[in-house]
Amino acid sequence: MPANLTAEAKSKWNKVVLAKSPEEKLQALQEFLSSIPKHKGNERLRAQVKRKIALLKVELEERKQIRKSVKPYYFIDKEGAAAQIVILGLTNVGKSSLLSSLTNAAPEVNSRPYTTIEPIPGVMHVKDMRFQLIEAPALTPNSSNSMQLNLARKADGLILMVDALSNPCDQLKILLKELEKARLSIEKSKSKIEVDKNVRGGLQIAVFGKLNGCTIEDVKKLVLSYGVRKGVIKIYGETSLEEIEEHLLELSNEYKPAIIVVNKVENEDLKNRLVELKSLINNAPIITVSCLLKKGLEEIGEALIKKLEIIRVYTKEPNEKEASKEPVILKEGATIGDLAKEIHSELYKNFKYAKVWGPSSKFPGEKVGLNHLLKDGDIVEIHAK
Repeated sequence: MPANLTAEAKSKWNKVVLAKSPEEKLQALQEFLSSIPKHKGNERLRAQVKRKIALLKVELEERKQIRKSVKPYYFIDKEGAAAQIVILGLTNVGKSSLLSSLTNAAPEVNSRPYTTIEPIPGVMHVKDMRFQLIEAPALTPNSSNSMQLNLARKADGLILMVDALSNPCDQLKILLKELEKARLSIEKSKSKIEVDKNVRGGLQIAVFGKLNGCTIEDVKKLVLSYGVRKGVIKIYGETSLEEIEEHLLELSNEYKPAIIVVNKVENEDLKNRLVELKSLINNAPIITVSCLLKKGLEEIGEALIKKLEIIRVYTKEPNEKEASKEPVILKEGATIGDLAKEIHSELYKNFKYAKVWGPSSKFPGEKVGLNHLLKDGDIVEIHAK
């Protein structure tokens, strides 16, 4: 059910929306929290706001350190990689063994608990792409785990690693619970809501999917109650009034693409015991590996590419025979325009036409415009004015 906030609480929320600095936003959030009625129906909302306040405090602390030109010691820049992937897991599940098996890193591999005390990066090569894998120190149940969760929040994707020999389902439940604390989710929402306030005229509601348990008029009434008087609210997929309200309150969990890696599967019998794992998740692939025997590891790179929904596009200079050896990495659904912007804004501004060779072309060297959809493995030659 929607939160049914009072007019005073909604007024306090408007202050959060209008806050111009993180400091102002923090104060406004604290005032908003104090105005939320304390009853059972609002327990989830209050918990979400408290998490948002805690995360904002962490962000402010990090900004303070950056202003002093001192990055948090655990912060690792993504350097020349298609994506930064953080490996999360409890102690002794084999994170260090996985990192050393897949990358050039040489972490200490030891059966002693909590051997890794700070993040360790390494580079994994897959299909002309470089992935930066970061082994995070082991998560500790019922602890803050702020370092590990901050790494996860900044990453492009996650590897959640569990031990097949030690209650893997319980381990995964703990990992998912820790991510929830940081308002992160490995499940993609069924709905997508966009709010465009830069449109002239009154308030418009455009539904490109299905409203569950409510009407367009209910949505309009809710949005107006939060002070949104103009613009277009675009709703994709299946959504409810509660989900729309959570979006307005900026309380939806952030989606992180993830794969589940089950280690220590040295024999086939263990695979049959992992059926329960699938009941805990909907879309994240489960990969069984043995770091000891180096089995199943080759599936990880392919799974990450698919889960991250990325493609490789190779560029070619006009009049050159060979395309670049290193691809430009784009999201699935990217266009020639997206590629031009990625290379240089001036190339996009002065775009004339492009030629395409590969899966997306009707014939080799097809002449296309900015809206042409690209596919993995395409070779593109852009011509500018």
